[in-house]
Amino acid sequence: MRYLLWLALALASCMPGAVPERPEPSHRQQKLLQASYDEVWKAARTTVDEAQLSITDADESEGALRASMRRRSRSGEGLERELSRVAELSKARQLGLGQLAEYVVVYTVEVRRAEDDRTGLDVSTEITAVDQQIVFLPPGIYRAIPRNFDVPSKGVLERQFVEQIASHLLLSEEMLYSLGVLGRE
Repeated sequence: MRYLLWLALALASCMPGAVPERPEPSHRQQKLLQASYDEVWKAARTTVDEAQLSITDADESEGALRASMRRRSRSGEGLERELSRVAELSKARQLGLGQLAEYVVVYTVEVRRAEDDRTGLDVSTEITAVDQQIVFLPPGIYRAIPRNFDVPSKGVLERQFVEQIASHLLLSEEMLYSLGVLGRE
């Protein structure tokens, strides 16, 4: 009888819990650049390479690029501080996010042609926080099961990514204007 009770508890703990709610729409950073489509696409690819992101999908003819990064840490405190700088964790905490084990960021970059030799650029992210739920099985066996929580972005990563792409496109004079060095009296 006791064995059946343990078995029922073990099976109940393995059942999926309530599915976490989807977060509010992620931040999207948009910019209209005074550059050709090919130049913006090349700058986007260069930025992805420099950031050492893994490209999951790239279609130059469609102007779509998806790239991702995964951060893991042995101590979750530094990782949590890093993630809380770029994402809102409060809702995930309410839904049961425990000790952060890792997080994943998926960037979506869209390059589109606009009129007058300009090109549109959209960058958005999907951020997933991952913790480990410990499930105890008889006799004294336990298993760590990863749980994913989608967390809304604060817009920091998107803004940095767009700025990085734009920096690859700016000429030296334009860069001096954007930094405020030229144009002052």
